[in-house]
Amino acid sequence: MDDPLDLIRDLFSQDCSIETVLHMVMAHFDLSEEEAQAKIAEYFDIVGW
Repeated sequence: MDDPLDLIRDLFSQDCSIETVLHMVMAHFDLSEEEAQAKIAEYFDIVGW
């Protein structure tokens, strides 16, 4: 998976908690917590949450 947003979507579709999604995105894409949080916020903006 090359796009963090794809992983975020997949994890949330599996009913993962936001903490799990955060840690998985950080680990998979070697992002800082702040970078991962920004990607999750971007995802929420896209889906309108």
